Amino acid sequence: MQFVDKDLKSIQEARILTESARDAQFLLKDYDQQTIDRMLKKLITEVKESLPELVAFEVVATGKGNEKDKLSLWHIFLDQFAESLHEPVLGVLEDTCELKEIGVPLGVIAAILPGENILLNAFFATISALKGGNTIILIPQARTEAVVAKLYDVFQQSNAGFPKSSFCFMENTAIEGISVLTEQAAVALVVNIGHSSYFDCSKPTIYGAIGSTPVFIERTADIDHAVDEIITSRGFDNGLLPAAEQFVIAESVIASEVKEKMIRAGAHFMSSGEEKQLLSKLFLDNEVNPTVIGKDAKTLAKISGFPVAEGTRVLVSEQPYIFEENPFTNALPCPVMTYYLESDWIHACDKCIQLLKEKRNGHTLAIHSKNSAIIREFGLKKPIGRMLVNTGAGFAGIGLDSTLPVSMILGGMTTGRGYVAKNITAKDFTYVRQIGYSTTKEICLAGEKVEPITIDQQALLEKILKKIIE
Repeated sequence: MQFVDKDLKSIQEARILTESARDAQFLLKDYDQQTIDRMLKKLITEVKESLPELVAFEVVATGKGNEKDKLSLWHIFLDQFAESLHEPVLGVLEDTCELKEIGVPLGVIAAILPGENILLNAFFATISALKGGNTIILIPQARTEAVVAKLYDVFQQSNAGFPKSSFCFMENTAIEGISVLTEQAAVALVVNIGHSSYFDCSKPTIYGAIGSTPVFIERTADIDHAVDEIITSRGFDNGLLPAAEQFVIAESVIASEVKEKMIRAGAHFMSSGEEKQLLSKLFLDNEVNPTVIGKDAKTLAKISGFPVAEGTRVLVSEQPYIFEENPFTNALPCPVMTYYLESDWIHACDKCIQLLKEKRNGHTLAIHSKNSAIIREFGLKKPIGRMLVNTGAGFAGIGLDSTLPVSMILGGMTTGRGYVAKNITAKDFTYVRQIGYSTTKEICLAGEKVEPITIDQQALLEKILKKIIE
């Protein structure tokens, strides 16, 4: 019997995948936007029909999240994501008499997937990459390859018409293989969705992951609405939405009312003893215990050894101030929140900045207020990629029922990773080639007078430019 180390298999697979994706992209780059969009529509339809089986498999295989919530999220996401896919990102971007901007594929994209919401992240990255005429290599976390394989099988069975190896995935994930793959010359862009232990890459990198979002409830806010939005957002899918609120900051004049309404909405404020019990299960060797990620609030309380009410949706730790050693300042992918009081909005503003910068894992801020001046100040001062106003950050942050682009990849300023802070879309997987024209009616070369370009000559020039581009 022959034994081969997984890291060696991963390295070899990385080279093969990159070569295959490169060859496929050589063919795909000649497809126009209409053809690609037609093929994407078929892929999306196939995925939609397979959703119940896919989601059930993910929940069982990973033990993370809530199957009912995930199905609901998928349906809402697909409906609104499909609408955003009508925008052209490839080829001629402005249909005018003058050719001004052309969307061009980047090439091969390597997408490092997270351990949470694997299927939705893999789906979003794949569709967005293909939309821009790129090929993509999906890199699952170790021991989650089977989940990505399920989605890959659905893609393969659709026979949408993409060149072979336009989308593929690493079956033997190891850090050595990831390093080799991302450094291959054919790889144009690395998309790192939450692999916090891997940043050693010389290629342009987009980073987006679950962030610890502060939410400020200002005294003029609709408290009932604010509390309902926050608890629903944080409790949904057991805390796995990438922008879901983790820190609640309330002004002291409304603090008791906010706390009371949070309890009514399903929040359990823990005693100091219960906090210690939870922390003993929440962390393992100073890292979040993988066995508690994506577990619901009642399960977390049960394994920690304390009782909670039947309708409990989130567990809350009440803290007087922020300090670096406090484990609750870590990004927690589960329905656990921290509650802070501040005397006024100015101190709350400083508190939010502290929370965002403390562990460098914030990318989103939420505020509930009817005071436009305070909302403006928060928007101007906070080092974040997005700010949500009077809405649940978990859904609005990924662009659902909000003015933000629909995306599962949320960039951020305070993470110090990647070069983009916004919601990533297919357009970010292309570059724009600009075409410039003279603004004068006549062009003089070496003292000679050159006649203006006629309409027929203009059309001919555009055809030549398009041919060169192709």
